[in-house]
This record gives sequence, C-alpha cells and structure tokens, in this order.
Amino acid sequence: MALSKSAAGLQHASGGKGFKPLVTSEAGQKFLSVWEGVVLSAYPDPGTGGKPWTIGIGHTSAAGAPVVTRDMTITRAQAFEILARDLQLFEAVVRERVKVLISQQQFDALVSLCFNIGGPAFAGSSVVRHLNAGRYLDAAAAFELWNKAGGRVMSGLVRRREAERALFETDIYVAGGAANDDVDVGTVLRRGSKHPDAIRALQLDLIALGWLPADRDADDGDFGPNTEKAVIGFQTKSSLTVDGRVGPATRSAIAVALAAKGARVAVGMYPLPGQKIVETLAA
Repeated sequence: MALSKSAAGLQHASGGKGFKPLVTSEAGQKFLSVWEGVVLSAYPDPGTGGKPWTIGIGHTSAAGAPVVTRDMTITRAQAFEILARDLQLFEAVVRERVKVLISQQQFDALVSLCFNIGGPAFAGSSVVRHLNAGRYLDAAAAFELWNKAGGRVMSGLVRRREAERALFETDIYVAGGAANDDVDVGTVLRRGSKHPDAIRALQLDLIALGWLPADRDADDGDFGPNTEKAVIGFQTKSSLTVDGRVGPATRSAIAVALAAKGARVAVGMYPLPGQKIVETLAA
C-alpha cells in the first residue's frame, strides 16, 4: 500500500532536488474524466439555457482558452489537452498546500478532489490538515467527508470519494480503466445502470417532459427499455447525440427543457457547472 511503502517512490509535490514539480499523470486525467464526463459538443448551462457553454471535461470560457461557443465541437484528444491546461490551477493549489512526501498517484487523487470541490475548499480541508501532520490514514478517510451537494449526501459523490480514497491509499486507479462505454460509473447513466436513486430522478424528469408515462411499469427499474426509449426520443428531438446514454450534455438539455416548462428539476447526477440544486433526489 502507498501508505506503508518506502520513501523511494515519494516526493514533494512542488519538486525539489532532482525532481520536477508533480503534474497530473495521463492515468490521473483519465481517472478524473470518468467522473466529470467527456463531451465533445458544447452544451448550455442548465440554469440559463445558454452561457456559460461547457465542452470537453467540464471546460468553460471562465477557465481560459478556448472560448466555448454554441456550436463548438472538439476531438477527444483536444478535450484532454484542454483538461491538462485547466488542471494547472488545481495542481498549483495542491503543490502549494501539501508539504509532505506523496506519490504520483496520491497527487492525482488530491487533484481530482481539488478539481471537484474547488481550491479554497481543498486548501482549508481536513484532508490537507491531516496530511501535513503526517496522518496519511486520517487524510485518506477525510476524502469521504466531501460527499454532499446542496446539504445532502449524493450517491455519485460517495462513489467518487471512495475511488479517490482508494487511489490515495493503494496507488491503484480503481476507475482509471473505466473511461469506456462498457463501465457504469461517473456521470453517465445508461441501459442497465444500477443506481436506482439516480435513475428514478431521471425518470421523474422524463415524466415531467412527457417522454415517460406516469404509470409506467414498475419493472422498468434501473434504466430499462422504456427509459432508454424515452431518452433516445428526447435526444432525437433535441438534436443531441442519439445513443440512449445520459451524460452532461443530455442532462443539461433536460434541465433546460424543464426550466422552459416551469417544471422542477429532479437532479439525477452531479450538478453541472452553474446549476443550482432545487431538490436533490440522487447523484
């Protein structure tokens, strides 16, 4: 385990004699992308139905170049190039605040946490306090305290924190191999997903928009064929990628459509950038 191995594989995050400052590894970027989602076409802020537009791995114009516009598209490679630049701010916070020796994998886990909760929250967190006091096990456990949004525990954040803690403790990228279409983690919901609270929230939104009947068969359960059909219908009408999968772009479009109807959003996954949580049913 990383917490008990020798210092041979550890270094100060800010570098030092014979070492360059740590930056997020390729595996760390892939790990983070699983939880943030990778969207190759710009999608609107769910609160405004427009600006700020988001693309790639949670990138908005506020983070710097490139400026995101309505019809913008990028490649997957470009999404990760943009992410690498966006991460520089959060990497700098980790390098500045962490004063003890850590591994590359521990750095990646800390950057993932910082990216998700923000630099100021990370800097003042018990994760950093425990770590700088040499209490690595306590620091690892403290990851799981950051599991709420809107004051409520969100199942998606619970899973993300568990994966970050595992990476920090073991140097194993638990979700690192999960950035493909066959793994049900992170921000994407799809046929066969086994997160009933998140799926129920999605279904409530689809019912409100008229894509699912309110008396649909209960055995549709965790994203069954009826839910997939409804998602495909919504994606087709909304000129989205038609794949039956609900990621950030589809989630945002659903929120915009609900706002246009004056209907309340049942948040079915992580809140998107700028999205105010009115009622949290799941993550």
